[in-house]
Amino acid sequence: MLAATRAFLGTLDETQKTTVMGERTQANLSQWSNLPDQLFKRAGLRMDKLNSGQQEAVRKILQTALSGQGYRQVTRITAADGVLASSGGMNLDFGADHYWIRILGTPSASGKWTLQYGGHHLAVNATMAGDAVTLAPTFWGAQPAGYTEASSEVEPLCGETVKAFKLVEALDDTQREAAVLTTPVKEIVLGAGQDDKTLAAEGVKASTFTDEQKSLLLDLISEWITPLNAEQAAAKLKSAEDGLAGTTFAWYRETEIGNPIYYRIQGPAFTIEFAHQQGGGANAGGITHIHSIYREPGNDYGAGPGS
Repeated sequence: MLAATRAFLGTLDETQKTTVMGERTQANLSQWSNLPDQLFKRAGLRMDKLNSGQQEAVRKILQTALSGQGYRQVTRITAADGVLASSGGMNLDFGADHYWIRILGTPSASGKWTLQYGGHHLAVNATMAGDAVTLAPTFWGAQPAGYTEASSEVEPLCGETVKAFKLVEALDDTQREAAVLTTPVKEIVLGAGQDDKTLAAEGVKASTFTDEQKSLLLDLISEWITPLNAEQAAAKLKSAEDGLAGTTFAWYRETEIGNPIYYRIQGPAFTIEFAHQQGGGANAGGITHIHSIYREPGNDYGAGPGS
């Protein structure tokens, strides 16, 4: 990631470097959103303003920061925005290349610095400190949630959806009753602009799960961890497994696949939220429109702006 970032910076002129670089302050770290550009002012360089060589250099950074699965997730989400743009009717600035790169702090082998890449329905915050990479907070979204590309059906958040239903279907009646939230929740709570917010643990305790149920829960959690490269992801997955006794799973809405849902997983070191959106019409809401967030309370952005 460091070498790829330095190579990218080497393709820029001085004006572009000044635009893409920023101080690693909390205000700058927090300057991301899942909204389209007309509704949120971003900093950095947008992909459609870069030449082809510079765009390829950005892709190299993402490929080194993320696993193959993580990189595919990014490209599928951005491609969905291109599909949304071609569908028309919403009068907003969508597009597969309407995504921004920003680098906060000085890329180095010893100091702490952060790569930000995002736009509508995407926010990658990859913080590097030595050899360690923190991929939090991470926002994955999709609109539409499924589309056709080269005669193949693509669903960017398919695993995050299907595996959640498999888990809730595996719960017994008592566990399911404990999991279902009594207060309606129709949107993620810990999204953009909520860096200091915390949530009380709710739902069913994973300590009550059978081995099969624990395996299903870990498989679902892995959807947010395996976007990291293999070495980093292995340590995070081990931490998630070790922390299952202190993990809860909460659910709202129907429990049959094909219905809009909200769910939350809270472990000792992470919080995950997933929500289908409200609204009607093609690509507007329900199961066609998804928001999700992965956070590491106390360790988002690699534990804040300090070096």
